[in-house]
Amino acid sequence: MKNPVYDDKQQLIGHFIKDNYLKRVALEASDGNTYSVPNQELTRQDEHWVLAKPLSEFVKLNAFRKQQEHVDEMSDESFPASDPPDFTLGKNDPN
Repeated sequence: MKNPVYDDKQQLIGHFIKDNYLKRVALEASDGNTYSVPNQELTRQDEHWVLAKPLSEFVKLNAFRKQQEHVDEMSDESFPASDPPDFTLGKNDPN
């Protein structure tokens, strides 16, 4: 069951999925984006939830995931970064 979330003007803005381990929820917005919202920004009102601030004030998880995927891809492509330097134990004897 999805949990509807409205703004302060009673406009449906999306649904949220609560994460029991974090003090945040993932809010699936009507615009197709997913936002990370602290629990304290949501209040229960009748049969739905109300978000205290505009969605624009929260982090878009979609953008974060895309950035993380890009970093992971670049990391994978750069491995191994270079050959290890030559290393020997002991002294170099010029004679």
